Parts: sequence; structure tokens; C-alpha cells
Amino acid sequence: MPYNTSFAFDSVAIIESIPTGQLQTGRDLFDSVLAPASAIDPEFAKLYRVKSASEFLGALDKVRSSTERFRRSPIVHIETHGNKEGITLSNDEFVAWSEIAAMLTSINTLSRMNLLVVAAMCHGWHMVSLLRPVERAPAFGIIGTEDTGGAGELLEAMQRFYRVLVGPAHDLRSAMDEANLGVSYEGWRFKMEGAELWLCRAFKHYIETMASEETLAQRVKRMVADVARAQNLDVRGTMMARTALTAAISDHARWFNYYKIGFLMLDLFPENAARFSLRFADCGKG
Repeated sequence: MPYNTSFAFDSVAIIESIPTGQLQTGRDLFDSVLAPASAIDPEFAKLYRVKSASEFLGALDKVRSSTERFRRSPIVHIETHGNKEGITLSNDEFVAWSEIAAMLTSINTLSRMNLLVVAAMCHGWHMVSLLRPVERAPAFGIIGTEDTGGAGELLEAMQRFYRVLVGPAHDLRSAMDEANLGVSYEGWRFKMEGAELWLCRAFKHYIETMASEETLAQRVKRMVADVARAQNLDVRGTMMARTALTAAISDHARWFNYYKIGFLMLDLFPENAARFSLRFADCGKG
């Protein structure tokens, strides 16, 4: 089904691992909102209740297999306890964000860069540490909160979110507004980090820190020395190499486009270019 945001999905997979005796937020979210939305398509929503790290990763693998076999574009919704480094499962095993990255990247690739991950837990927003522009993006976007919160509060926010997202409007921005009770964007507690915007922020930070004149000169000096040594250049050749390398490194738009193509999988899915239209010039605004 099409959605009037820049991604599409056709299913939701909830993976829950909450200790016995605590509010089972994934089950309650599934029963209250997603199961009723599955009346037309019984495969629309799945609930995986797991206890261990192996079962958690196994559930992700089932989502990956379903995505591949049935050409699904799922939302992966994770209901566990979390901190800034990863998640804790109901048997107290810990899984670092980095251990999840490869499986999510596989699902995101199979869904043609349409995977939305919802980390419904304390510090879930810190899952954005998985977004590294030198690698493939593990998701189209990641939703979570930077701080802690009560289980009931998280559940109510996610119920509001999905009632809008799977309802008639099918609009991600409206769903985010509803999850945040209509406060202005600057005051959002539940945030989404899109891969495209994250790439802009990361590259802008690189320009501000690593591409200063002093740092640039140091990098060029090292590179010129390596080239001159490898090619046995004379003085004139060394000067020409310095000029060429300085120009190449300083061409920020070129390097931004280079990383954008790989990170956002535009080499695999060039038809997605219209979805990811930000240019390097846009990243310097705001």
C-alpha cells in the first residue's frame, strides 16, 4: 500500500522481549491496534515474543526471510528494555546495536530501502549509531526516544502512532505528531532520524571538523608525500600532485554524492533518486 511519505510498507513485525510480571507492551500494542488492522491481510502484522539473544536474532531472520520470499516492505518494531549501547532481553542477555546492524541492512536492501525501525524502549533513538555513511544504511529511518520513560507512556505513544499510520491518512509525519501529542517538532520526545538527513548531518560535521584549512593541508601533505614516493616524482610533479589532490579533497559536493549513492543504495535502486533528493548544498542550510 502506498503512503504519502517517501517510503512504503505493507507489514509490521513486533519483536517483544519483556520480563514476566512487567507490562507486555508489544503484545498489548499488537492486540489493541495492529491485529484489528490485519482483518483484510492476515499477514499484515506479526508478533514475535522472544526471551534470548538467539531467539531475538532468529525473529529478525524470519522477518528477513519473509521480506525476501513474499517481497514485503516491513516495519520492524522492537519492544525491549534498552540503553545507549543496545537492548536487554527478558533473560537479561544484552545485544549491542552493532550486532543487529547486518540483519537490518539485509532487510532494508530486500525492501528496496524502505525499512522503518521503531525502537520502542528507553534510549531507543540511540540506535541511530548504526547509521554510518561509509556502509549501507540499515534502515530508511529509525524512531525512538533519547531518554527514559514509563512502559505505559511508551505504549500509549505507540498506540497513537500506529492508529494514524495504519489508518486512512497513512501519513508518517502525522503519526509522529500524534505520538508526540501535537507539540512542535523542536519539542518532540519521540524522534525519527531518516537516513538521508543523517547523511547530511554527518557530512556537515565532517566539513566543520575534518576539512578545516589546517587539517586539509595536513592530509594533502601526507598524501602528496605518499604519491611522490610511490611515483618517484620530481619537484614539478610533486607540485602538480599537490594541486590536484587539494582540488579533489576540497570538492565536497562530489564526495557527498559518492557516499550518498552507496549509503542510500542508489546504485542498487536508481529509481529511488526522487525519494532522496537532498544535495550537498542543502545540507549547509539551517
